[in-house]
Amino acid sequence: MKHKGILLTLIAVLLSVMLLPPSVSLASPAVPEHTDAFYVNDFAGVIDLKAENYMVNYGVKLHQETGAQVVLVTVDSTGGASMEEYARTLFDTWGIGSSDKEKGVLLLLSIKDDNYWVLQGDGLKNSLTDSMLSELLAESLEPDFARKEYTAGARKTYGALIKSLGGVWTEPLGMQNFVADNAGVLPQVTRLYLNQSSNRYKTTTGSGIYFVTVNNPGGKTLQDYTYAKYASVGAGTRDVMVVLDIEGDNYHVLQGRDVDTTLTNELIGDILNKSLEPQFAAKKYAAGVTAAANDFYHYFLARADRSPAVSGEAAGAAATETTEAAADKAVEVTAKQETVPGEGIDRVKEPAPQSKGVVSIVLLLSIVALIAVAASYRYRQSSRSAPYRGTEPEHNRRRFRGAGQGGRSNRRGGKSRHG
Repeated sequence: MKHKGILLTLIAVLLSVMLLPPSVSLASPAVPEHTDAFYVNDFAGVIDLKAENYMVNYGVKLHQETGAQVVLVTVDSTGGASMEEYARTLFDTWGIGSSDKEKGVLLLLSIKDDNYWVLQGDGLKNSLTDSMLSELLAESLEPDFARKEYTAGARKTYGALIKSLGGVWTEPLGMQNFVADNAGVLPQVTRLYLNQSSNRYKTTTGSGIYFVTVNNPGGKTLQDYTYAKYASVGAGTRDVMVVLDIEGDNYHVLQGRDVDTTLTNELIGDILNKSLEPQFAAKKYAAGVTAAANDFYHYFLARADRSPAVSGEAAGAAATETTEAAADKAVEVTAKQETVPGEGIDRVKEPAPQSKGVVSIVLLLSIVALIAVAASYRYRQSSRSAPYRGTEPEHNRRRFRGAGQGGRSNRRGGKSRHG
């Protein structure tokens, strides 16, 4: 009976494995935790911070206005998992688009695998179909991805996804001035970028970054000068001011009272030491203030949407989408895969997912184990029913059979046939 139970168990396991879908592996791949920014997670380090801030800004706006979420992830590789499997695990683990509305889109770039994958939730299948995604990838991502220009391709594709979901990607900017270059060390292009960034991101984060350069703080300490300047320009309680004293070879930063408990002096020091100090010491003031501005806005944008992966609810009214019962759809395009002639970029010869190989191995091992157990079971049955035909003396044969049968009885409760 014991061997029959083992046999039935192995048969059940074998049937379960055989019934698994080909694309399902036996274990989900390990995926990282999302970054604070959530909407852009550049684990491969291929997206520049300026582009990342721009994408996060409009990802936050889309979520607040419609409830939908577009998330970009870059990784070095998927660690052997198929692109579909890795993307689906990320999508489900991070809760992209919320579990109830399923209004999320994941764009995954795997750099060493030279591949990418896009996955949309059930709630977007009618408004963002597979054919639409295929065309979008072919136009916005594939050319730059093939040239390894990942920042350009990611930004174009992210923007196309935002617009396809009814979001804003470009907008008229305010005219408020956030730069006072009294020392004349910042070129016009830098002043323009700083002003545009603050006017763009303040509407999302509530915080503006002011930059002031001076050659002489007018007999005041730099700290007193910064306090006075902060008040004179009407900076708000969530704003930040960076003052560079060029002749004094010094700088000072002041943050508003509503952010000083989170944007602490220690954190500001880390940003300055990383972004501003190396450039300031080399007298590359434009590069220094640009890098510092990007880091400050990266901090504020990461906190502009505090629960991106939980509710999926917009600040305004979200459009209602019909949710279908089928599973999430995905479209994959690999730069080095062979395209089927005449069928377009959404038809590719996909390599077999590695999960299929795992299932095949399990099937083979299960069959081998099943045959081995069946053979062993038949052998034991025949041994019990057939007369013993050994060549040992009779007393040895009795001792062998008695000890064996008694041993089995003892394991079941201590009762021996010879006791």
